[in-house]
Amino acid sequence: MKSGDLSSSVQVLESALLRSDSTGAREILRGSCNPDDPYACISTLIEPALRSIGEQWALGDAALSQIYVSGRICEEYIRSLPLPVSGIREDQPKIGIVVLEDFHTLGKDTVLAALHASGYRVEDYGAGITVSDLLKLIKRDGIEVLFVSALMLRAALEVRHLMDGIREERIPIRVIVGGAPFLFDTELWQEVGADAFAHDAAEAVGLVEGGIK
Repeated sequence: MKSGDLSSSVQVLESALLRSDSTGAREILRGSCNPDDPYACISTLIEPALRSIGEQWALGDAALSQIYVSGRICEEYIRSLPLPVSGIREDQPKIGIVVLEDFHTLGKDTVLAALHASGYRVEDYGAGITVSDLLKLIKRDGIEVLFVSALMLRAALEVRHLMDGIREERIPIRVIVGGAPFLFDTELWQEVGADAFAHDAAEAVGLVEGGIK
């Protein structure tokens, strides 16, 4: 798809999502996405539309309910994609992903889809996990790279407690955060003590491929 066509598709999808038009949004996605390249659909169409809606919410031009419904519509579509899991990489780090004390899973699911599409195995710890339970899980599973997604600021601030627990228990792990609070405040990831911040799923994969410093 040409860049002009892609930009137009993002705007049309964004408009449908803001109207909570699930049927129209699915039609746009089916008409614009190549089923043989589902990751491209996520990174070039879904993520830009949702990022724009998130920015509108930050400016007071969109309601939180619009973010939620838009996320659910896209989440359902992503779950229907034929995400490839073949070509699993050798010698990859043990990767985990989670939503801390929150139940908004779109960010987690888009990163998870991108990692799977790139040949990585990922332990999905789901949503609504407390810091104390997560510390037990990552220690038990020997997780080396952990992705934490957050939509609400309260959940993002829980990363600080997570990092404190990791240091106290001396768990050898690198934590990458992402989600709306970290997009709106680009210094927040450092304030909560995370090791890195990913703007979107493509950057998340790149951080794993490049090795977290």
